Amino acid sequence: MNELLFDKCYMDEDYFLGFNTEFGIELLSGINGNPDPFHLKLPSLLDIGIMGHCTNKCDICYQGDKWEDHMDISDFIKIIDQVKHHTTQVALGGRGDPNKHPDFDQFVMYAKRNGVVPNYTTSGIGLTQDEVDLTKQYCGAVAVSNYDQDYTYEALNRFINAGMKTNIHYVYTKESYSNALRIVQGEDIWDGKFNLSKLNAVIFLLFKRKGRATNLLDLVPTYYQINLLCLAIKEYGTTTSFKIGMDSCLVNHYYDIIASLTEEEKLSLDTCEASRMSAYISPSLIMTPCSFCNEENGESLKDKSIEEVWKNSVPFMTTRECLRTKRNSCPAKV
Repeated sequence: MNELLFDKCYMDEDYFLGFNTEFGIELLSGINGNPDPFHLKLPSLLDIGIMGHCTNKCDICYQGDKWEDHMDISDFIKIIDQVKHHTTQVALGGRGDPNKHPDFDQFVMYAKRNGVVPNYTTSGIGLTQDEVDLTKQYCGAVAVSNYDQDYTYEALNRFINAGMKTNIHYVYTKESYSNALRIVQGEDIWDGKFNLSKLNAVIFLLFKRKGRATNLLDLVPTYYQINLLCLAIKEYGTTTSFKIGMDSCLVNHYYDIIASLTEEEKLSLDTCEASRMSAYISPSLIMTPCSFCNEENGESLKDKSIEEVWKNSVPFMTTRECLRTKRNSCPAKV
C-alpha cells in the first residue's frame, strides 16, 4: 500500500482509507484478509446543510420551502471535530447557495484546516470576488447548477479563470435529456459562453420529485430516456475534453442497463452510498442517510454523537439492510 499517494489516511484492523486532497482521489481497501468494506465506521463524505432557507424559489428544488435558521458555525465545528480523523470531504449545501452563508469563510477555513476538504454547489447568483477567492483557497471543487442564465456563465467563467476545479451540475429530466445526449458526445450546447475545454466535469443528477418538484410529473425521465443516457455515457463518456459524472441515483440505473462493466468502471462507480459511506446533516442537526430522506426519519445530533447515529439508529441500519439486499436500489424511493 503506497501511502505516499495520500496526504490523509485512516486505517484500522479492517480497512485502509486514503485520500489525496489535491486531486480528490480516494482509495478504500480491505486489509488483513478482509474484503473491501460494505460500509465504513464513519462516513467518508458528509453532506452538510449549512443553509436553512433560500429566496431563489427554483421550481425543481428538492429541499422545498421549509424556512429555518442557517447552521451556526459552532455546530459545524462540533461536527468536524467528531469526524475529522476519518471523514475526507464535506459537501456544503442546504436550502440556498452555501457561499451566501454569513459565515461562509469560517466554514470552509475550519474544514480545510482540520484536514477535511470542503466542496459546494452554487447557482452563481450574486457571486462575489471574495467568494471566488475563498473557494480557490480552501475548497477542493465547486459546481455551478445549469440554469442557463447570465449568472450561470459568469460564475463558471470566474471559477475557471481562478483555476478552480469547476463542474456543472446538470439535472436530467424529460425536457433536458436531448441536450444531455449532445453534451455526452462532446458538443458545446452552451455556444462558447465559457471555456468548455477548461471545465472539469459535467455531472448528471437524476431528477427527483421531492420538495418543490413533488408535482412535476412531466419532468420525470422515462426509462427509455435513462437508457439512452447510460448507453451514450458508455459509448462516449471517455471521449470528451471534460469528465462525465453521474450521481448515485443514475449510477443505480447504469448498473441495471449496462450489461458488462469494465474493470475501470467497477473501480470508479459505486451505487447508493447512503448510510454506507455518506450521510446528510440538516441545518437543525437532524442526521439522515441522505438528503432525500424525510427528516422525521432522522436522528437529532443535539443529544447523540454522529458515531452513535451512524452505527445504531434505525434509519441507518434499515437503509444498509436495503442496500445489502439490492445494492443499486433507492431506500429513500426518490
